Amino acid sequence: MITINNEGEYEKASDRADEIFGAKPGTPEHKELQELLKALKKYEDDFVKMLKGYNS
Repeated sequence: MITINNEGEYEKASDRADEIFGAKPGTPEHKELQELLKALKKYEDDFVKMLKGYNS
């Protein structure tokens, strides 16, 4: 499982996802891409929650 903890890791993960975007299903790159996309979404969702908390 991939975990993104900060903006630097987010940038690296995003760059890597761009590199392997379009990987064929069944390949290690496709599995990596799916994990990266989940981790990126979680980081983004957590960031939005944090921002909403500051605005409350």
